[in-house]
Amino acid sequence: MEHEFKQWQTYLSIDEETIDTLQENYWVIEQHIDLLIEQLYEKLTTFAGTSAFYANHNAMLRAKHHQKRYWRDYVLKGNFDSNYLEASRRIGKTHHKLGVNMRFYSGAYNIMMINLARIVRQALGDNMQAEFQYLAALNKVIFMDMGLTTSVYYNSVSAELENLATQLNVALARAGEFRDNETGQHIHRMSRMCYQLAKCLGKDASWCNMILLASPLHDVGKIGVPDEVLLKPGKLTEQEWASMKQHPQIGGEIVPNNDTAVIKMARRIALTHHERWDGAGYPLGLAAEAIPLEGRIAAVCDVFDALLSTRPYKSPWPVADVVNYLRDNSGSQFDPQLVEVFLQNLPTMLEIQHQYRDELATA
Repeated sequence: MEHEFKQWQTYLSIDEETIDTLQENYWVIEQHIDLLIEQLYEKLTTFAGTSAFYANHNAMLRAKHHQKRYWRDYVLKGNFDSNYLEASRRIGKTHHKLGVNMRFYSGAYNIMMINLARIVRQALGDNMQAEFQYLAALNKVIFMDMGLTTSVYYNSVSAELENLATQLNVALARAGEFRDNETGQHIHRMSRMCYQLAKCLGKDASWCNMILLASPLHDVGKIGVPDEVLLKPGKLTEQEWASMKQHPQIGGEIVPNNDTAVIKMARRIALTHHERWDGAGYPLGLAAEAIPLEGRIAAVCDVFDALLSTRPYKSPWPVADVVNYLRDNSGSQFDPQLVEVFLQNLPTMLEIQHQYRDELATA
């Protein structure tokens, strides 16, 4: 919020002169704030899209009270401290809960500006330069405030959609995972380890969040592997192993070839998390940095957690044995740099493993 505020200040040239102009003429607002609020709500209640929000008399009084204070103490006074930012954030979130949208914002701010222009003309009409300067300052801060509150509104919408997408993502991932790991905690552990490893590599927050969302789908292709292969307690035959090795390709077909960055990443992980650094992996036989970074990260985190976990066909390995396995296969199965960084942060990875441990392991 602070960053966005600074950007708006820069783009609209809201400088000391603007703030001085607002404060020098603030007497106009003090004299007319009640009229401005009444005019605003009188107009809003005539619109079909907003009248329902103010049908309750007490709700209307509360809205007027908060709006009056907000305009009087912050926006029209040029008082943009931390309290203003918090108030702007609350308004945006409240409007999101009510279901108002950009049309409401643009309509309300348009009404406010029209009425302000009329009042300023009456108050400063004998000094055109002062009138113009004051209206320009008001227009800047009103436009900025609309930008900030609408950004909070749409950020709230975006967060809801992201949360929904995450839930659907995990549900789909568990469909593949559930058949050989009933608790489904592997996808939570593995995805958080991927996030942590990406963070330790210096990837930016956006990329780290993408791999957190995308990596749970790494084994979704298991949906297409027969039970007698997936759940077999003993060693697989050559034919059974060939069937098992199809799951990355199946995952690549299940995850859509979509233009969305996180979906693209999920598809790459599903396809490449069984590729090897030395080129002997499957299904594509990629080697070294030809394997996408997210696929290499997923390979390390997936194997680490899988070896520590109980499966129908294996008991969990001791931590020391798993660490030795990563070291022994660094530069052959795994990207050596990733193994080094992973082991440097082993306590954090083990904490993730413990925090999201399988329910059966705690019984």
